[in-house]
Amino acid sequence: MPAVIQVENLSFRYAEAKKYALKDLNFSVEQNEFLCIIGANGSGKSTLCNALMGLIPSYFSGKMKGKVTIMGETTSETTIGNLSKKIGLVFQNPFNQLSYTTSTVEEELAYGLCNMGVPRDEMARRVKEIAKIIRVEKLLKKNPLELSGGQVQRVAIGSALIMKPSVLVLDECTTQLDPLGSEEVFDIVKDLNKDGVTVVMADHDMERVARCADRVLVMSDGEIIALDTPRAVFENEELSKHGVDMPDYIRFGIALREEKLYEGLSPLTETEAIIIGKELVSL
Repeated sequence: MPAVIQVENLSFRYAEAKKYALKDLNFSVEQNEFLCIIGANGSGKSTLCNALMGLIPSYFSGKMKGKVTIMGETTSETTIGNLSKKIGLVFQNPFNQLSYTTSTVEEELAYGLCNMGVPRDEMARRVKEIAKIIRVEKLLKKNPLELSGGQVQRVAIGSALIMKPSVLVLDECTTQLDPLGSEEVFDIVKDLNKDGVTVVMADHDMERVARCADRVLVMSDGEIIALDTPRAVFENEELSKHGVDMPDYIRFGIALREEKLYEGLSPLTETEAIIIGKELVSL
């Protein structure tokens, strides 16, 4: 089965910048995969998300090399409007995603469909369907500017989903939310992935990444330094040199193995230590 996303030799330098924000990236994303992108601030995560959506090179000016292909279509050879039918992007700041031209959540969700000329009956059906998925049925008549951060984030996700994309890209969309709001948004994303949506998510919560990702892509200074399963990635203690923390359960497991702290299982195998560490974190 062909990859839904193919990134080949991708490099990008913003206009007037002295260094490249992305440097010769090569990777693919399979259908229905949940790929998490992690890395320190400034590592290139947001730039990569924008490139996947076609905002680079269509919106952000600069020098681009290589190419990004979404479901067989090269982003530099089409429009963002065409790409939005295949891939949806949710920004780090949900308020950047509001149109600021609507007076209700219902109208906000339908905004993209209006621009595409979707018939009114179809718009109403999709709004009702998406509102249930993102859990805002009771908020449809409220002004988007009166919503909490978590509610706006759900509306932002809904605005992307209502276009029925096969791929959803989320750029650290829980950064500004409290723990409960973050989990609410993440639960929605997990459910979408289970229903067949391919997810690419830049995230900063390593516990969540380790728990839910199929693969983890680690970035540092615009380059890919690791791309593997969560366990393979987080067991690499060299990650700390790139500003990436390992999940607590792996840290505990390593400490148990090295210090022989767990009575009855000393010395621990690597697998035993990680399992015990995970159990300790969940207590």
